[in-house]
Amino acid sequence: MMEDVDDFCFDLPKIELHAHLNGSLSDQCLKKLNCMDESTKEYKRIADVLDKTERTLTECFEVFNIAHRATNTVDAVYKATQSVIRDFYLNDHVVYLELRTTPRAEEGMSKEDYVSAVVRAIKENNLEIIVKLILSIDRRHSTEESLDTLNVILKMKTKYPDVIVGIDLSGNPHEGKFNVDLFQKARDNGLKTSIHCAEIKNDEEVENILTFGPDRLGHATFLHPSFGGSQSNWDIYCKKKIPVECCLTSNVICGTSKSFQEHHIREWIKSSLPFCICTDDKGVFCTSLKKEYEMVVEHHGLEPKDLWQISYNTVDYIFASDEIKTRLKVKLMNWYNSHEDELFNSD
Repeated sequence: MMEDVDDFCFDLPKIELHAHLNGSLSDQCLKKLNCMDESTKEYKRIADVLDKTERTLTECFEVFNIAHRATNTVDAVYKATQSVIRDFYLNDHVVYLELRTTPRAEEGMSKEDYVSAVVRAIKENNLEIIVKLILSIDRRHSTEESLDTLNVILKMKTKYPDVIVGIDLSGNPHEGKFNVDLFQKARDNGLKTSIHCAEIKNDEEVENILTFGPDRLGHATFLHPSFGGSQSNWDIYCKKKIPVECCLTSNVICGTSKSFQEHHIREWIKSSLPFCICTDDKGVFCTSLKKEYEMVVEHHGLEPKDLWQISYNTVDYIFASDEIKTRLKVKLMNWYNSHEDELFNSD
């Protein structure tokens, strides 16, 4: 049965809406990008971490550091983006991808250069996958730095309106706070909003984010009262029904969810609330979108038809045009029709 589910979860055309660029790099790509002498102790240490198929949280943070060191030039950023796009399509059968990343300045590379490298890789993609870009503001940064990043994002949005579709608030949830003025400015300038929300218990900030009303929420781990959220915030959420980007493996490894069985996605499934299944950082957490779908089958009792419905519903939550949404729904309906007898009427 699980072999059938494995094949099904790969073959199903999938939509990925919460994927951080640097966290999605494969181990093979990171080894290539580091361009280090293989005889050095540093290379051997990096290779040892990257060779592991399961990682502790400490090792995951080390991979994040490796990824950032490996993408510190325009050429590396371009190659990294190309690699992530290929990996999502060829190894995961993702047909629509929204990558997200924070504009970054390094020696010899401005924030604009960084974004342009990512966009160039997206625009030169010739695979059967549609790719859009969400640019992030790091909540750890000062108001001044965040405003500078927002201005870069708006400038690049004007330059690449067909690629840059949204803005995100990410970073360590224990630091900084949600700045409503920044995100209102982004919204006023035509950007969709996806905000990491309730990754930790922080009812005051969650209320501020829900009142603002983003287009999507990232994680929402501590939003439902059963998982530590306040009833008043849950009441607000149930009125707004904002789609939640659920990242099971990420939450379990980071310890914000006790287990796959106890993941908060169960409440969204039970109450038919809008959600999508995502990877967060597929390279860092040694996962894939296929595996995330398998986890929902294994631990939450869904059937193949339910997984198809999740993918189909996710189309409504993307930050692309109605024309692209129609194309994706046609693709998914055609796939459904070609697999209906084989997979949905087996009993």
